[in-house]
Amino acid sequence: MWFEKVKSYTERLVAIRSVSPGAGEVDVAHEILRLLHAEDLASAYTESGLDPLEGDPFGRCNVYAFVRGVAPATLVLLGHFDTVDTTDYAALEPLARNPAALAEHARELGYTESPEGWMFGRGAADMKSGVAVILALIRYLAQQETPPPLSVLMLATADEENESAGVLQAVHFLQRLRQRYGLTYLGVINTDYTTARYPGDPHRCVYAGTVGKLLPGFFCIGEEGHVGAPFAGLDANVLAAELIRDLSMNVQLCEEDQGEIMAPPVTLHATDLKAGYNVQLPFTAYFYLNYLTLTSTPATVMNTLRQRAEAVMQELLKRIEHAENTWLMRSGVTAKAPERVGCVLTYSQLVAEVQQRLGADHLNAELVAEWESCPAAMDSRERSVRLVQRLWRLSGRTGPAIVLFFAPPYYPHVPAAEGLLSRAIQQVIAAHPEMHLELRPYFPYLSDVSFLCLPPECDPEALIENMPAWQKTLPDRSAPRMYQLPLREIQQLNLPVFNWGVYGHGVHQRDERVLMSYSFEDLPALLLEVMNCLAKALKDEVD
Repeated sequence: MWFEKVKSYTERLVAIRSVSPGAGEVDVAHEILRLLHAEDLASAYTESGLDPLEGDPFGRCNVYAFVRGVAPATLVLLGHFDTVDTTDYAALEPLARNPAALAEHARELGYTESPEGWMFGRGAADMKSGVAVILALIRYLAQQETPPPLSVLMLATADEENESAGVLQAVHFLQRLRQRYGLTYLGVINTDYTTARYPGDPHRCVYAGTVGKLLPGFFCIGEEGHVGAPFAGLDANVLAAELIRDLSMNVQLCEEDQGEIMAPPVTLHATDLKAGYNVQLPFTAYFYLNYLTLTSTPATVMNTLRQRAEAVMQELLKRIEHAENTWLMRSGVTAKAPERVGCVLTYSQLVAEVQQRLGADHLNAELVAEWESCPAAMDSRERSVRLVQRLWRLSGRTGPAIVLFFAPPYYPHVPAAEGLLSRAIQQVIAAHPEMHLELRPYFPYLSDVSFLCLPPECDPEALIENMPAWQKTLPDRSAPRMYQLPLREIQQLNLPVFNWGVYGHGVHQRDERVLMSYSFEDLPALLLEVMNCLAKALKDEVD
């Protein structure tokens, strides 16, 4: 019933380049809408169309189709249609969007088994096949002669692989749709890819809730010095390196909850700020750290990292002092190295200190001027560093020092939620032991569902106060590339979120592939069963 349709939709979507961020996302959005409306089906939906991303430089949009049912209770089916780039395919890049041709080169991609049963290609698993599944489902509902017992919304979003601009736009869309039709949202099923948790894993996992992410930044200030007299200064790269050694890949910082354990923190970017070659020590450097969360708030993470940074600073300065004393002794000098002292500050502490020194108006003018001086194409992480650097100069302080801050993006973690949707999913899983379905907490990959629920314990205040690029920090809200999240609207939605997605391997790699039998046939059938269980539960509530 489902296989050929979903396979065909997937192939058509994979064929369109939609690397995020970029204009290709517009092309694939229009193709999704064409598929929704094919065979004169446009009038069968209560509503369908494109929802433009407000102020988007590429003119991107989300795609939606809504089938209003007998009940206002509404299930949201979610997927994203953007992808990462295809340059990793190297010589095979021209075939990256041609699944049939690419399968003939499976061994060159590093896949040594038979390619039979798998569809290869960029976006095949992550997650154009998932969009194809929900596209097929909403078309099926629209083709029925009578309205379904419950309402169903299909929502396909842009920009998930970048900064989730699509789902942030969808937050406002969901609010508008709910108000327009008097809807009650039962929750969200995202069809993003799932994969084996370990070699030989037979399970097809369904996830309740999702992991979160913070991107803490470390602005490291050393001291100026000549390479011929390095002990007269402090190489900021040494300070950054010691912090990275302590934090990156440190399993002591892995979050655990309900039997799930996150990957350890890892650096995503590190550099000093020297503009070119000279023989002066680098005296400023920075890096940012990918930090996955299950339960920790921004305040908790900031406190943990500050304590570790203070310990690293103290240990490093003692080590350098010892090294200088050793060097002096070997040089025949009787003098002792001076005691070195450093400090660790959060961005909010530094803001408060400089504001007291210069006044709020002066400080705001300085930060706005720095923001506006950034090149238009500079991303929000580099802009954040520029603001921290400007603030440090205004402080009049000297190094050694570390300033901790948060950079975009922020993904709230979302715990599992009980309710009608949760019970319906559990019923369907229990009805199919032969499929080895397993319900687990926390979808382990970053996804758009983070922005559809904000639990009360995720207090964002420490995030906002320590994120230089957040709109509250800068008074000019029209400044380009300023970061913000519709936190109030997300809290108003607070939707139960689940990920029941296609099954694949090699996502973001050359051998990306999706298992067609499960993804194209079993998955849509299972999701339709969930809808039927929800319909029965709603009927039982009325009776």
